Amino acid sequence: MMFSQRKKGVQITDQRVRLTTEVLQGIRLIKFYAWEDFYVHQIGSLRERELKAVRRVAFARSMLIALVTIVPVLASILSFITYALSGHELNVAIIFSSLQFFNIIRAPLVFFPLVVASCADAAVALGRISSFLTAEELAEPYTIDTESKLAIDVDGDFQWETAYKSDIGGKKFDTGKGKDHGNSGKGKGSEAASKAQSKDKVGKSAGKGGLFRKKKTDPVLPVTASAGDAKKADEKEKSEDKPFELRHLALKIPKGSFVAIVGRVGSGKSSLLQALIGEMRKTRGDCVFSSSVAYVPQSAWIMNATLRQNITFGQAEDDEKLHEIIKACCLQPDLEMLPQGEDTEIGEKGINLSGGQKARVSLARAAYSGADIVLMDDSLSAVDAYVGKSILENCLLNGPLADKTRVLVTHALHVLDKADYIYVMDNGVIAEQGTYQELMDDSVLFSRVMDEFGNMENTKDGEKEGEKDTKKTLDPAKDKLAKKSNLMQEEERLTGSVSNSVYTKYLRFAGGLIWAPTVLVMLTAYQGASVANNLFLGFWTSESIHGFTQGDYMGTYAALGVAMALFSFALSFTISLTSLAAGLRMFKASLRGVLRSAISFFDTTPMGRVMSRLSKDQDTVDTEISMTLFQLLQTFSSVLGTAALVFYTFPYLGIIFVPLSILYYLTAIYYRRSSVETKRLDSLMRSALYSSYSETLTGLSTVRAYREQDRFIHNAQVGLDWENRAYYMTTAIQRWLSVRLDFLGNLLILGIALFAAGFRKTVDPSKIGVVLSYTLSTDLVSTYAQNEQNFNAVERVLHYTELPAEGETTTLNDPPPSWPVIGAVEFRDVDLAYRPGLPLVLKGVSFEIKGGEKVGVVGRTGAGKSSLLQAIFRVVNVKNGSIVIDGHNIAEVGLHVLRSRLALVPQDSILFLGTLRENLDPQGTRTDAELIESLKRAWLLPRDGSVDPAAEAKFSLDASVTDEGSNYSAGEKQLLALCRALIKNSKIIVLDEATSNVDVETDAKLQRTIQTEFASSTLLCIAHRLNTIVYYDRVLVMDAGEVAEFDTPLNLFDKEDSIFRSLCNEAGLTRQDIVRIRSTFQHDS
Repeated sequence: MMFSQRKKGVQITDQRVRLTTEVLQGIRLIKFYAWEDFYVHQIGSLRERELKAVRRVAFARSMLIALVTIVPVLASILSFITYALSGHELNVAIIFSSLQFFNIIRAPLVFFPLVVASCADAAVALGRISSFLTAEELAEPYTIDTESKLAIDVDGDFQWETAYKSDIGGKKFDTGKGKDHGNSGKGKGSEAASKAQSKDKVGKSAGKGGLFRKKKTDPVLPVTASAGDAKKADEKEKSEDKPFELRHLALKIPKGSFVAIVGRVGSGKSSLLQALIGEMRKTRGDCVFSSSVAYVPQSAWIMNATLRQNITFGQAEDDEKLHEIIKACCLQPDLEMLPQGEDTEIGEKGINLSGGQKARVSLARAAYSGADIVLMDDSLSAVDAYVGKSILENCLLNGPLADKTRVLVTHALHVLDKADYIYVMDNGVIAEQGTYQELMDDSVLFSRVMDEFGNMENTKDGEKEGEKDTKKTLDPAKDKLAKKSNLMQEEERLTGSVSNSVYTKYLRFAGGLIWAPTVLVMLTAYQGASVANNLFLGFWTSESIHGFTQGDYMGTYAALGVAMALFSFALSFTISLTSLAAGLRMFKASLRGVLRSAISFFDTTPMGRVMSRLSKDQDTVDTEISMTLFQLLQTFSSVLGTAALVFYTFPYLGIIFVPLSILYYLTAIYYRRSSVETKRLDSLMRSALYSSYSETLTGLSTVRAYREQDRFIHNAQVGLDWENRAYYMTTAIQRWLSVRLDFLGNLLILGIALFAAGFRKTVDPSKIGVVLSYTLSTDLVSTYAQNEQNFNAVERVLHYTELPAEGETTTLNDPPPSWPVIGAVEFRDVDLAYRPGLPLVLKGVSFEIKGGEKVGVVGRTGAGKSSLLQAIFRVVNVKNGSIVIDGHNIAEVGLHVLRSRLALVPQDSILFLGTLRENLDPQGTRTDAELIESLKRAWLLPRDGSVDPAAEAKFSLDASVTDEGSNYSAGEKQLLALCRALIKNSKIIVLDEATSNVDVETDAKLQRTIQTEFASSTLLCIAHRLNTIVYYDRVLVMDAGEVAEFDTPLNLFDKEDSIFRSLCNEAGLTRQDIVRIRSTFQHDS
């Protein structure tokens, strides 16, 4: 029972830990959507299910303790009966010498429940490790052939491991809606890779037939092998369970060429790069590179290290080369913003960098690697137009990557005429290919898109004002240089023994003293039965009870043994229930404390540290503390019983207790100081190890693409060694204590034995035997120390229950449910800093937006655009000034009320493991019809009555979403984020570069959707692509944290010295373009 229930419990624990991990990874989105309480409830529900299994394990363990308690008694009774019935005479010597042997058996039996529990944990762990070790390993990702005449030579088929299944296991959210889901379709070998970085693993393969065409062979241009009959591929099985695949992929890319890959959202562009680096399963063919490869993923992977370490990535450091690359990747102004320049810690997942900055660091890493082949997945979409242009000119076409083979996935049409060759992806096949001019002349898809949208992205050279304006923008941030501080805070570590307040708080979480009478009664009854059992032996051997036969003595002795077993069961199970009650309440309080903490907590705390406390430490609270508490109370009562028995039987023996008690106390003090500290060190090292593992798994595809597996394995081994050092010390000093306690115990027995020998004529041997049997089990110090070590876990979990909350979720001054009605937003002299001690990122910002007005926000890197978003949602509280929405100061509105009434479409959207329905509407507030309609309005499902089986399978409400939404492309995630905003139907909507990862055709459709669907709402759009906001009513230009300009697009453009005009010039956007775009949207509306 213990094994089976423990296995069930671990499975539920896995679900809880996985959901908790997802929530922490998506904490920003959860805060923006005010979903904290919902996820506290969902994780709490899993926690309650988990504790049901743990409770059954506790019941089985208590039964085992009762069995262990009764076995020595029954064994001795049966032995005595057998001995007496065989004609032998029972005397004191026989009985007590036999009892000592049975007590020798009792000592290891006491630990038997612990051993069984540990074996159950080990069996579950070994089974999981075995499944992992016997899983299919990832094949060699790609072959390097230095003799190859081509940089990249590919001819094959590739497939992802996971598919879009509707029927996927257990129910995740208790919303009353939706179907079950789980983790089916998990791949073997490369499944972790597909989770880590893939963005375009899209849908079911239902292409429209490959329009492959052979082009003229040119020695400097890529050519393709024969594609075969693509129609036959389309006519193959179209099962909904079939994972996305790239069919008949044929690439022959010469050395030194610049190749662009384009296509609609979800067409397989990112999958193509993932296939090249080996993250997709190769089902046919070969993939050969001529030299080393560098990979720039769409979502940049940033390590929790310094900016320099992120760029050099284990390579030998060359300052001259590093600075050249930093300049080419436009990172120099950003270094001036960082407190320690290139040696600044940039936080876990680059949390303290903007999306554009992370993309440039990732690109700089590829440039610094010296690889001859560089694969870039939409590296320019996250940066401002002028920055993207500079990177293109000074890094890709000239500079450090000029002579490399460059493959760029992009949506930026103005880049394409500079490419040597272009591939157009569509539904997993290369639909069209050729040079820019060939595609413009002959193609269908490419030329139509370029004709319709190409003039939105003119390639005119912009004025050179960008560089000096950038300096003007960033100079005020230079005061950060004087501030030397690490962004990641060191984990707090208490010193000394565990304080009494920890025990008090633990008792309070357990329900207070309500359990005390029951525990005290059970403990007294157990110890009373135990003392009576041993005293009765003296009466038995001296036959001092008149009228008792041998049968009466044996029956009474057995009855007292049964009573001991029953009371030990009751005591153990009561303590287990108390501990589980405390564990449940502590977990919910700590989880609530974490999720309601300010965003600065997550900026400065590695996720592995948080997960270590909410998983390993919480498991210690659940399973180990109840056992050690039971042992401590049992041993403490045994010591009291021993002392009482000795003083009752031989008062003179009390003299021995005085010096031995002093020695025990001194040993305990000395041991406690070391044992608790080593346990704390063990916990700290484990947190660091968890953080390192989590970070590496997130960036697996990048690590493998650079072939840096050995370095990361070595780092993991070093971290494990450090953690094992602390763990070994914890175990070693326990053995140190055992030796000394055994020595002191032997001294006590020696003293009693000498006393018995000296007074053998006057002392009753039966009483000496009783005392000796009790003194053999005095291990109070070790059990107390072990209990204190385990309470270190309580100490760590309790810390998160006391984290300061970012604000009240609701207040007495909250506006009515209809608020906001108009949607007017006003900033009044707002100052904002992200954390105390950091410089202001908003300085005296004042502006007013009328209800229903559409406002675009632009500015250079570090201008304060995203800080406006943080301020409106109160992710960071303003230092001075106020923000008023429809007459209400948002500082006086509850956070849950404020955020639930606003809508956000973020740049980096997050999806959670589950179904699409649960991701769109986790709280179950909308009908399926409303959800389907939102998918149509976001252009994810056909909206004109046409049929698209692939889209309908992929965007079915019951379609599965894998870890981190890795089976959807970045563009599709952005469209799903737009669906969330459509479902919310808020009066105020903030868009943070909401369409940066979609192609221009989809972008145009979405802009029309935004214009029509949010016609009556107030829109605040932060944008890098100027063409997406020039049709808005007004444009707000931020500069160095201040409002530099605020007027209509045309009025701002007409001012020759305006920042907006310089941004338009750099983006190649003319006045005629602005007029045309505005007239187009006004005509459509």
